[in-house]
Amino acid sequence: MISKKLSKGLAVISFVFLSLMSAQSNSAPINAVAGADAPLSKVLLMATVNNGPAMRPVTWTVYRLDNGKSVWERSLSRHSASIELSPGVYRADVTFSDGSVSRSRTFDLRTVSSSNVIVAMD
Repeated sequence: MISKKLSKGLAVISFVFLSLMSAQSNSAPINAVAGADAPLSKVLLMATVNNGPAMRPVTWTVYRLDNGKSVWERSLSRHSASIELSPGVYRADVTFSDGSVSRSRTFDLRTVSSSNVIVAMD
């Protein structure tokens, strides 16, 4: 049989231990995935010729610029598209499908909820 004094001591130790574990487990995921709940930004990608939609096959390749590295995000094959991206800095490379013209544009989504990325191909 455990004495009342020892029982109370074990209860206090258990409470403190569980409180610490709970606090630690509640804060770890937040730190581990900082920004994971950040809203996505809407981005309109459009290739133009003569100030209008290119209406020609183009390939978009979007990279996230992260600590000096370009990390592939997605590729699309159309003159315009609406996509959603998480906050950050990006580069869009645009190329006519025949390879005749290539352009690149960098855009920043850290402080905006939407952005138009219009690239003149002429």
